Amino acid sequence: MKKEGNTEVKEILYFEKPAGRSNTNKMLEFVTGKLETLGVRHVMIAWSSGYTLKKFLEATKGLKLNLDITAVTNPKGGTIGGRNVSIDDETREELEKLGIKVCYLNDDLRLGEPMSPSPEQKHMRDMLLPWLPAHIDPLSLDAGWDLSLLLIISQGFRVCVGCLVLAVKHGLIPEGEKVLCLAGSATACVLEASASPRSCYVREILCYERNSDWSRMNRTALKRMVAITR
Repeated sequence: MKKEGNTEVKEILYFEKPAGRSNTNKMLEFVTGKLETLGVRHVMIAWSSGYTLKKFLEATKGLKLNLDITAVTNPKGGTIGGRNVSIDDETREELEKLGIKVCYLNDDLRLGEPMSPSPEQKHMRDMLLPWLPAHIDPLSLDAGWDLSLLLIISQGFRVCVGCLVLAVKHGLIPEGEKVLCLAGSATACVLEASASPRSCYVREILCYERNSDWSRMNRTALKRMVAITR
């Protein structure tokens, strides 16, 4: 980092394309090396498989940091391609024993993700057209804003903003705090906590995956990502 007057020069880690957990591991190594200089006490981690949270805890175990961690997860019972992508009650109890707070996304309309709805979810979406645009996702509805424009940065950045808003709305992170947010496979940024996406001001972007908009994903891959909310 180089700071002079009103300017700072910092590194950003870019991934040219999504590459699963290999990107996640590199992101965590990069972010962990900067934690002590970020000036954050709160961390928000989006949960689908739990891999990022698990690896983050491992990476920071030896650091003397007093971090307040919140995990924001999919609706209870949510699955993608038959895989559980939500925190179950047993796991929640384990996390809370570690001092980690848990927040669930709501999908009361049972819409699923717009790029990979189940037949039942597609039927619900078709019924709600044109009142509900086809690209709207449950996270946008729960956050109260159309978050799709944030895909111009990355899928993970959209999730960072939306999940931080939910954590604030549920009283798990105070308004105005600087928060390290981790989401997607490899997006990390420091945002100002707010109950409105409009005022989740970006303090710093640490890393993200280019070309991670779901609309650019291989159609075969999308078929394996059917989200079902029970």
